[in-house]
Amino acid sequence: MNEKLKLIFINNCLSKLREMASTDEVVDADFVRFQDGSGKVVLPTECRDQDVYIICDVNDKTPNKYTGQVLSPDDHVRDISRVIGALKDNPARKTLIVPFQPYGRQHRRVFGEAIEAADFLRECHYLGFKNILTVDSHDPNVAAAISKHNFDNMYVTNSLLTELVINENIDYKKPENILIVAPDEGAQIRARHFADRFGCNHAFFSKRRDVTKIVDGKNPLESNQYVGFSPAGKTVIIVDDMLSSGGTLLKTSKELKEMGAKEIYICATFGLFTKGTYEFNKLYEEGIINRTYISNLTYLKTYPLEGIRIVDGTEQLMNCIRAMHQKKENLSEELGMSKKSVEELVRARRK
Repeated sequence: MNEKLKLIFINNCLSKLREMASTDEVVDADFVRFQDGSGKVVLPTECRDQDVYIICDVNDKTPNKYTGQVLSPDDHVRDISRVIGALKDNPARKTLIVPFQPYGRQHRRVFGEAIEAADFLRECHYLGFKNILTVDSHDPNVAAAISKHNFDNMYVTNSLLTELVINENIDYKKPENILIVAPDEGAQIRARHFADRFGCNHAFFSKRRDVTKIVDGKNPLESNQYVGFSPAGKTVIIVDDMLSSGGTLLKTSKELKEMGAKEIYICATFGLFTKGTYEFNKLYEEGIINRTYISNLTYLKTYPLEGIRIVDGTEQLMNCIRAMHQKKENLSEELGMSKKSVEELVRARRK
């Protein structure tokens, strides 16, 4: 028996992805919220013996239609459990799609803390998910928590690179004039991946934080030491998985400009802009940052700014969903893991 594809959107996330699906593929769940903040989920069907994909953006800030409240990431995660309860274990296969991995930055055990990222994945296993798909996981090694189950990590690196090179007319045939920079040690692997696509060098900043203090939920930066090739006269591309408040990327951009960088571009999979876009727009107008590129795979406010470009990743995500539904044996192309050069990417894009 062929299982039908069913998509359940937990919130108003990825509206473009929803538009790509056919009417009979989308299950219109009703996420009721009572005035005290508690909630329930009502499904119009049990999706019996179907291939169900539950899609949730934990950063969604759209006010709930019942209470007008903006739900927290924890609230959205709880709604995932509610959907499972409403399905009553009827689907033949359940897949969870969380583009922004919940608790992704809580991936290391520190004294007095839990490893939330691993705990979340284990809970998903207990809920009966056979597959979990996320985008640009902060630490893919957390998949070891559910080593017997599928944990797919999709990258939009190729899309970001292609749009950046074409829109900014970057001369990728002269890699000696390009430098990829990681804003911290944790982003070095990502920077190396970008550099390999260009065939250019990469560098990074080594950060030291004051662990005795917490400001705005994190340890304040004490020093930021540059390690690697000189950025003087180069087109510099700073890469990271997410742009939260953006403080580190702003500081990094200023330092690179002072060191003689000719052009500076920022590429981040997720642009949260928790402190707004004012500082980014200011540095763009001052000529310090040439442009910032982010994807549309998490909640975005409207950014009518020339200095910020949004790259569509929903088509790639839908291709992943359909490939999984068809039980395709190898998803490397859909997951963006193919190691094509920038020249190959640009050529394919222009066809």
